[in-house]
Formats: sequence, structure tokens, C-alpha cells
Amino acid sequence: MNFKNIILGILLLFTLTLSAQENLFIETKAVIKSIETKRSGRKSKDIATVSFVTQKGDSIETVVELLRIPFVGNLKNVNDEITIKYNAENPALVETNSGNFISQYGIYILILLGLIFSLSTYLKARKQTS
Repeated sequence: MNFKNIILGILLLFTLTLSAQENLFIETKAVIKSIETKRSGRKSKDIATVSFVTQKGDSIETVVELLRIPFVGNLKNVNDEITIKYNAENPALVETNSGNFISQYGIYILILLGLIFSLSTYLKARKQTS
């Protein structure tokens, strides 16, 4: 065995152990305490400070990123209740369902929109050549 194969074997084992670690996320309700809009160039983020109670009874306050619709903003206000998932081992690690949806299906939505716009452009060009 050469050195390259040993390194590849170690990396493979390392990735298998990382994928084997499952983080248990618990779903609960949180109340929005404040919302702050952060701008960086043309991009904007809405960061909400939320508070919730864990299953153990601990009161936690942390921040989450809210779903922001272009030209509209977010649809949540202070004192609104949102559904979150927090890490059982570290309750300060929180994710929202809307953010989870975007991270899971966002690329598919972009591909679909690209196909739709490309198809309409293709049909217009084909119509003009006929």
C-alpha cells in the first residue's frame, strides 16, 4: 500500500464517522423578542432574537434568521410565535422550518425557474425564425 491509499482510507473512515453522528433536534414554539435587518451590499437578512423553553425547563434566548421575501421583507413581527427546532445537546443551536425548506429545496426551485425562463426565451426565438 502506498501513502496515497492510506490517506484516502483515513479520509473515508473520517467521513463515515462524521455522517454517523446524528444531532437530535427537538421541535418547539419560540416567541420573537426583536427583529433586526442586516444589509450587506444588495443582500439583506432579517435576524430575530427568540426565546423558548427546552424540554428540561431551561429558558433559552438565541437568534435565528427569518425567511425574507425579496421586495416584501419578512412576514413576522415582534411577539409572533414561530416553530423552531433546537439541538438537544446545545439548545442555542436553532433552525427554523422556513430556513430548512429553503436550504433543502432552494436549488430545485432555482433550476425550475431557470428552465421556465429558458423555455420561454427559446419559444420566442423559434417563433421569430419561423
